[in-house]
Amino acid sequence: MKRERAAYWLSQALDGELSPRRLRRLEKLLTEDPALADLQEQWLAIGQSCRAQSVEPPQTPEAAWQNVQRAIRLSQDEVAEPTPTAVVGGLWRWGLSVAAVLLLFAGTWWGLRPTGEPWATVPVAERTQVEWVESDLPDAISMVYEDEDTGLTVIWVMMDDVQEDNGYAG
Repeated sequence: MKRERAAYWLSQALDGELSPRRLRRLEKLLTEDPALADLQEQWLAIGQSCRAQSVEPPQTPEAAWQNVQRAIRLSQDEVAEPTPTAVVGGLWRWGLSVAAVLLLFAGTWWGLRPTGEPWATVPVAERTQVEWVESDLPDAISMVYEDEDTGLTVIWVMMDDVQEDNGYAG
């Protein structure tokens, strides 16, 4: 435990954080313990080799932004003018795209256009023939007929609401 505490004090001393009282005690320990003195020499050598290496300071955000702007400007300068064949090819592609959209529009319109009478396509033999209608309503009158204009079967169910006292339907 004493050795671990001495190594901790040694680290603080190299960082300049050790109090003067503990620094005096550490110096006494360094003279008494050669292994601790070797550790101090190793750490001092490591610190000197780290300081000897040249490290570039980190790039500032402003400098990074200038580099990005420069790269954008250079990439825009490298864009070549379109060749005549590229322009003609682009026009063909554009024209074919417009033609395809127009064909889709025309096909959709043709398929969804009103055809006049939707019931006119049903053959007469397949039309439903209604002869009689039953209703659960008391005193209900039913009427079934085929409309002459459309050819559809019309079913009317009417209530007999005639009041006896005044003769008007209510």
